[in-house]
Amino acid sequence: MAMEKIARKIPLSLWNEASEKLIDAILNSPNAGKMPSDLAKTILYYWQRDQLATEVGLQRLLEASMILDPEKAISLMEELGLPEIVVMLRETQS
Repeated sequence: MAMEKIARKIPLSLWNEASEKLIDAILNSPNAGKMPSDLAKTILYYWQRDQLATEVGLQRLLEASMILDPEKAISLMEELGLPEIVVMLRETQS
């Protein structure tokens, strides 16, 4: 539920850039073994349909990136200039 609220706060104008950065972080993560198979399948489903740059696609990408490398996910949101998202992601860690 938390990722739904967080994804809604990402401005539409940043959806493409955010999804690309999150995909890169997920694919390059050394912690790939931590990814639940159901989540990986869901991401693949959205990717095949070119829907990762949608609200629900971003939810799944955020969820995966917070499992694999939360600090990287947070730093990507900082790079995008989204301090409110950074605060919300940090809150999900505690």
